[in-house]
Amino acid sequence: MKKFLTFLMALMLLSNIASADYTISLDSTQTVYSNELTFDEPGTPTGAIDPTSFSMLGILELQAGDGVPQVNDHSGFGPWLGTDNSFFGNFGVFLTFEDDVTDFNVNIQDPSGPPSPFGGGAIAFVFDDGVEVTNFAFTPAWGGVGDEWLNINATGGMVFDEVRILGFGFGPTTFADDLSWNAASAIPEPASASLVLLFAGIAAVRRRR
Repeated sequence: MKKFLTFLMALMLLSNIASADYTISLDSTQTVYSNELTFDEPGTPTGAIDPTSFSMLGILELQAGDGVPQVNDHSGFGPWLGTDNSFFGNFGVFLTFEDDVTDFNVNIQDPSGPPSPFGGGAIAFVFDDGVEVTNFAFTPAWGGVGDEWLNINATGGMVFDEVRILGFGFGPTTFADDLSWNAASAIPEPASASLVLLFAGIAAVRRRR
């Protein structure tokens, strides 16, 4: 709840932070990256969960705005949420990775409606080492209407390690599902990539001999 109130105050001074090295889009189709969390994996905790429940996957913390993160079948809110498990973050979803990532995709549902001067809409805030690097205001999908796949990419050697998603409608309830991401550590640095190619070439020459 403290994080949520802090963000409400920050909105009064919010400027649209943008960088050519970070892109955020809301899409109608899913993009699947190398690491996934669907909340339906065997052994996945349900009900009120510990925010560190998925640390073995590299997610340092998965928290709700009210401090009570939950994983359940939320189809009671509407059939468009499906009967599989999803994450429920009352007053927002706060995701912190243990290590830097370059790409992130998530299914987001929230009844906050379109942005307006009187409230509504949702905002995704992206951070690297505690510094906000970009944000994105959007109309979240709800009731089977709207694009539901939030996609974040970092290029040019940039990374991020935290994503905070907030809905600003009356009684904001945010659902997140089918997370996937690419870890920056899995992508070779340019110099390292060159060495890999060099060694591969040497090995090919030796095989021909």
